[in-house]
Amino acid sequence: MKEFLRNQKVTYNLMSFTGYKALVLFSLLADGPKSYREICDYFLNHPYLRESISIDTLRVYINSLKRVGCEVKRIRGEDKESRYVILSHPFELKITQEQIQSIIKVYKSIVKRMDVQELLDMDNLFEKIGKFAKNPQFATDIKKISMLRDINKEILRDLLDCCDKKEQIVISYNSPNTGEKDIEIIADKIEISNGKIYLYGIGFEYKQYGSFLVSRINQIKEIKLEKTIPDELQVIRVIYEIEREPDKIELNENEKIIGQNKNKTVIEVVTSNEFLLRQRLLEYGPLCKIIHPDEFKDKFVELLKDMKAGYYCD
Repeated sequence: MKEFLRNQKVTYNLMSFTGYKALVLFSLLADGPKSYREICDYFLNHPYLRESISIDTLRVYINSLKRVGCEVKRIRGEDKESRYVILSHPFELKITQEQIQSIIKVYKSIVKRMDVQELLDMDNLFEKIGKFAKNPQFATDIKKISMLRDINKEILRDLLDCCDKKEQIVISYNSPNTGEKDIEIIADKIEISNGKIYLYGIGFEYKQYGSFLVSRINQIKEIKLEKTIPDELQVIRVIYEIEREPDKIELNENEKIIGQNKNKTVIEVVTSNEFLLRQRLLEYGPLCKIIHPDEFKDKFVELLKDMKAGYYCD
């Protein structure tokens, strides 16, 4: 130990070099094919080894790897230079098709209770597993059911950061109605709704709180240095009651409980987006009743009548 503390060099007195060098070689070849020259350079620049190895010594280490179950071969590349490569080893992660289906079943079960950051973490975990899994079908099958399959994860990470800071940003958005356009918003949050991921925020174009499919966002074109609130922001206040106990209701950030009558709970919501509010109230179905204001209630009743008429028209 004194010797190591003095010169920071591992020597034969401190460790078994044969076993250690074999592990170093395994790690190096596991990353991809390497020539004898590349192996020598790696060993020479290693922080502990700091020495090259002869071709005979290299064969000793390769034979050690073969004895533990590694399949090591020498191949010739397009540049005519020979390289050593590990074709298989006993430490590979082997996943059967049945196990893949079990993983998919578990994923579909827990994904409903995940937030977007957890989805990213889960997706990154699957990517790491896919790199080591012997079955190439794993990555293909997981990607098919991933909620992030059509989303640029780098953009998603940046959007999450913008939401945390409530940044005022300009995004390039592929609108289904008008095509690609620039949209300026104050980013608020990213959430999952009906199996899709949305960016929510205050939009400058329509002066209201809106939502945008993250899969349609091509890039963040600008992050404003100074934040401004759109002038004449449209805000409405709606009161509704729902046949549910307060402890069984998941309130949004813009909602609060203002009363309770037996098994009914009265909720006040303040929003600038009537569409998102209508969608939320429709999810409650017959359990929900709008109390105030009359103008919004009348519009909602007309919407329900139109929906009903759609089922009886020829």
